[in-house]
Order: sequence, then structure tokens, then C-alpha cells
Amino acid sequence: MNRRSFLKSSAAVAAASIPASTRLAGSTKIKSVNKSSAKVASYYFRAHMYTCVPKHIREDMEWMADKGTDYVCPAVIEQDLFAAQENLRIITEEAERVGMEVLAVPSRWAGLTAGAPKVPSLFSSLNPHALMQKENGGIDTNPKASGVISSIHAPETLEFFCETLSTMYEQHPTWAGIIIDEPKAFRKDYSPLAKKALGEDAPIEAHYQAFADFLSKVCAYAKDKWPDKLTIMFQQAHAHGEELNISSGVMPLDYFGVDGRPWGKADDMTMTGTGKGQEKGKGKILLDGPGQKFIDLAKREKGRKSFFLMENHNLQASMIDALDRNYPAVLSLPADMFCYYYYPRNVQEPERVMELIGKHLKKFTQG
Repeated sequence: MNRRSFLKSSAAVAAASIPASTRLAGSTKIKSVNKSSAKVASYYFRAHMYTCVPKHIREDMEWMADKGTDYVCPAVIEQDLFAAQENLRIITEEAERVGMEVLAVPSRWAGLTAGAPKVPSLFSSLNPHALMQKENGGIDTNPKASGVISSIHAPETLEFFCETLSTMYEQHPTWAGIIIDEPKAFRKDYSPLAKKALGEDAPIEAHYQAFADFLSKVCAYAKDKWPDKLTIMFQQAHAHGEELNISSGVMPLDYFGVDGRPWGKADDMTMTGTGKGQEKGKGKILLDGPGQKFIDLAKREKGRKSFFLMENHNLQASMIDALDRNYPAVLSLPADMFCYYYYPRNVQEPERVMELIGKHLKKFTQG
């Protein structure tokens, strides 16, 4: 049995084993109410990690709904579709009970997307013949992210994306769409597959365009099969030049957007951190220009909307005051969807951070 057959057969067995009697009965009747014109989403990353406590999920969803959240966004790695179905079902049922929808974040698929956790792709590990390569012939990697990266020029890679999307939506037909988080292959691929497709000395722009075309094929497949489900993609705020110009042309996208810190240049230059420039001097910010730039890029395509991920993970205590002061200014920008992390990783004083975010969101959504 090959890997794809295993994925589908395991998923079918898992789905058949879920009894209807396990549905959660919630006593609290909180419903999400958002009076603003913009949508609000919550990144809910690895809340389960193969250990899901139903009452915790219920409380989390009620917190989000109370703040006017429209969408909850769980990370979905390939293994979740045969090893964590029950956890994703509980998240879905509890979200829908309080009036929210689910947007999936395909995470680390083929090493080509971000999301959570930082783990190698099962598909990439099982298909070593179809990996991106460096100029010296070695295997290309994201050493601090997902490890190896599958080449977009291998037909198996596109097939994997489309088949895994199909499996995901078969298991979770009520989900509202997908978010392509920080696509990771806007870089040169020196594999024989890439050289055959683009030529021996193809410029970096040709590699950018090939990856944009790959993502467009994924989105077109999704829209063809599930026309009512959303396709969303975003880049980091410090992306620039031809990478940004070409990636913003991926279609069909309902939303195109940006991931950045919820403050501006002055605050950013006071930050110190361990993120190799991530917290300081890289321009990964939403105020003072980058946020509006991405809104304008989204609007280049008729009918396409803009998306902000207001990054609040990796927060040191010294950054929290800047987040608090600047959050209303970020929410005042004319984006069409604002997304926050719900209890993200690596945060000092997480309770304080969530209290502040909740305060600002509630004022934004409900006045």
C-alpha cells in the first residue's frame, strides 16, 4: 500500500470509529458577534498536539467568540488527517457551536508552507528523489523550520497537495477554506527537475514565477472543486522586490496579505531579541507603511481582499507595551481580515498579552 492509499484508508477507518454519542454538549450559549465590517480570525496552533482536552477547547472557543472572532484557524499537518481526526472534529464542533467557522492552515506540507509545528513533511521524507537541491548538489533545507523541501517541479508534489486538500475537505466538509502561510520556495532550485523545467541558468525571477504558478494551480484546483471555500495567502512584512511582486500575483486568491508585528519603525528599533533580526531592524512591522503596502497589493486584483496576521508570538515582556499602544492603530488600517494568535508559543506573560489583545479586539468588533 502506498502512502496516499494509507492516508485515505487510515482516515476512513478513523472517521468510521467516531461515535455520534461523543459530541460535546456545551452549556454556555456564547455566539460570536462582530459588528465591524472586517472579519476577525484566530490562529489556534497546536492546541491539541495529539492530546486534546475537550473542556479546554470549549473554553478557548468561548473566549474567541466573546471577542467577536469569525474564524478559528487550526494548523493541519499531513499526519493530522489520519492521526488526529478526533481532535480536529472537537475543535470544529466547538467552534461551530459558538458561531465561528474553521479556516485550515496547511502546515509544513512538502516543506513548502509555514504553520505549526516546525516538523519535516512526511511526504518529503518519503519522496527523497523529488527534493530541492543547492547549487553544490546537496539537499536544500529550511534548517530551523521544516527541514527538506520538495521540488515544485516534481509532478508528485502538486498531486500530493491536491490529494491532501481533497482528503482534508472530505473529512471536514464544513471548513470555510485554507490559509497558505508564508510559502517557503521563493528561492532557487538547482535540482535536475528544476533545470529541466527552467533551463540550466534560469534567473531567480524564473524560480519565483514557477513557485507562484505552482501555488496558483493549487488554488485553482481548490476553487474548481470547492468554489465557495476561501483561498488565502500571505507573505511576511519584510518581503520585497520581485518576490513580493510575483507572489502577489498568485490567483485565484480571495485574500492576499501580510504577517507582521503590531507596531511601527520607532518601536521596532528599540527591540532586542533572539530571533536573528526578526524582532529588530528587518521591517517586519504593520505600521509606518508595510501594512498599507500589502492592502494596496491585494486590491490590485478586482474583488480580492486584504489579510493581516498581527504576529504576537515570540514576545518578550519588553515588547508587550508596544503591542498594547499600537494595536488600535493596526486595527484602524483598512484591512478586510485581522488575525491574531490565541496563546502562541514563546511568550513571556502570556495571560497579560491575551488580556490586552482581548480588550482591543472586543472594542473593535463590538464598540
